[in-house]
Amino acid sequence: MKALTTALTACSLLLMAPLSGMAQDDSRYGDTPDQQLKCKEALSVYKSYKKQKNYDEAYIQWRKACDVCPETASEGLYADGTTFVAKQLKAVEAEDPRHAVLVDSLLHLHDKRMELYPSTKRSPNNRCVILGRKATDFYKYNKTEHQAAYEMFKESLDCLQGEASATTLYQYYTASFYTMKRTMKGDTLAQANMRAQMLTDYLSLVDHVEAGMARATEAGKDRDLKRYEKAKKNIETVFVAIADCEDMVPVLASAIAADSANMELQQKVLRLLNKKECTDNNLFLPVATSVYAVEPSAPAAYAIGIGFAKASQLDSSFAYMEDAVSRCVGCTEELTYLLKTGQIASAMGRSSTAKSYARKVLAIDSDNGDAYMLIGDAIAGSSQSCNDGALGSRSVFWVASDYYARAKQLDAELADLAGKKMNNMAKQFPTVDDIFTYGKQAGGTFTVPNKPGCPCSGETTTIRVR
Repeated sequence: MKALTTALTACSLLLMAPLSGMAQDDSRYGDTPDQQLKCKEALSVYKSYKKQKNYDEAYIQWRKACDVCPETASEGLYADGTTFVAKQLKAVEAEDPRHAVLVDSLLHLHDKRMELYPSTKRSPNNRCVILGRKATDFYKYNKTEHQAAYEMFKESLDCLQGEASATTLYQYYTASFYTMKRTMKGDTLAQANMRAQMLTDYLSLVDHVEAGMARATEAGKDRDLKRYEKAKKNIETVFVAIADCEDMVPVLASAIAADSANMELQQKVLRLLNKKECTDNNLFLPVATSVYAVEPSAPAAYAIGIGFAKASQLDSSFAYMEDAVSRCVGCTEELTYLLKTGQIASAMGRSSTAKSYARKVLAIDSDNGDAYMLIGDAIAGSSQSCNDGALGSRSVFWVASDYYARAKQLDAELADLAGKKMNNMAKQFPTVDDIFTYGKQAGGTFTVPNKPGCPCSGETTTIRVR
């Protein structure tokens, strides 16, 4: 322990020494040729062990390099140092006195690197990048210091914007959350302000993450891409935990009021409202229609359709839903758009249209339980359309029950609802006397008569009685 502490202290003292002048050539490695040679050799030795992934020996040799090299010898001295110290920390219990020493050394290395190399040719905003890494390490070993970590992350993020690392992006949001929940506990005004900040931050953070994903994809860096994907998921998890429509709408409305001509902002707001299904408010429809007017698209049309449906303006809703469907052939949201359009048609009493949209869903996904539920709903309300003066008006309840049973079989989440609808259908089944009148019996087959407007014309089902 004494040897480790002494070595760390020696290195730390060296790193804290006054900045040496950088005259020319190899002067950064020392003032004399002998010093320069010793420094270069020490750097080469520890790097060779690092290359071999012998990190314990690399750490020992790195400390020797700290003893013989000026602080300006190499930025890598600090970058590698943080790696080695971090690995040492993994092997030391938090209760061990060495742990605090190592944490201080780790943070100090970050500080010296920012001081000596605030900007490099390769990284013009190097200080901001390193600050994000320091914030990550600080937060890792100081779990209760939420606000201090938040302020570090924020400074780094404000500087880097869309170039921030995946870790900086989601750790900033996490630190924001815990600052609000714990550090500001009891201060309702401060918490409200932080919540509002987090709601608006979400919009820019997602943009930054997606920019990082695009860079990683373009560069073919799969590991970085996965990091950004993880960051996006973590940010969304925190967002879901803090966001509700009651809080969101005033914040977003104020943002738009302050910059009403900003169409990019309105597009972000629309995505956010859709994500949280905040469609039943005074902000949603104006934003959706504004976005659609400038840039008609399937998502905007769908959003407006949802808004009109919430307002019980089903004719307008259906028109926009059909537009969304026409603009979304083969898109990832196609099933959602088709299903919702069919549901609105069913609510309008357009049973055949509703069934047609459900069939389109099943043509893409043959095991879609929601589509079978939709067909059942469309048929269940069409007894009069299928009335042939005999059993036609009752047969719709058999057929509807068949579709509900199929939905129940395919989707466990629909089981309860489908079961309730099947029970409701069973109450409408004919009696034994009813079917006897027409020479039928329970358990036999029945084909629904062909009748214009009947959504289940020609379908075969099983005769059941109540």
